[in-house]
Amino acid sequence: MFKSFIIPLILLVFGVSFTNFYKNKSKNLEEKIAKKKEVIYELRKGNELELKENIFLKSPENIKKLANKYLGKDYIFFEKKNIEYLELNEKK
Repeated sequence: MFKSFIIPLILLVFGVSFTNFYKNKSKNLEEKIAKKKEVIYELRKGNELELKENIFLKSPENIKKLANKYLGKDYIFFEKKNIEYLELNEKK
C-alpha cells in the first residue's frame, strides 16, 4: 500500500518541479523580449526623428537659409535634383 503512494508522489514532485523550472525560464525570456522590444521602439523613434531632420535640413530652401545665416555670400547653390536623400533599408 505504501509503495503505491510513493511512485505517484515522486512523479508529482518531479512534474511540479519540472513545470516550475520551465515556467521560470519562459518568464525570464518574456522579460528579455519585452526589454528588447522597448529598445527597438526607442531606436525606431530616434531613427524616424533623425530621418525627418535629415530631410528637413537637406531641402534646398533650408540649405539656403542656413548658408545665409552661417556662411559667407560666396557659397555655391545646389539644385534640388543634385541633393540625395537618406534611404534606410531595415529589411534584412
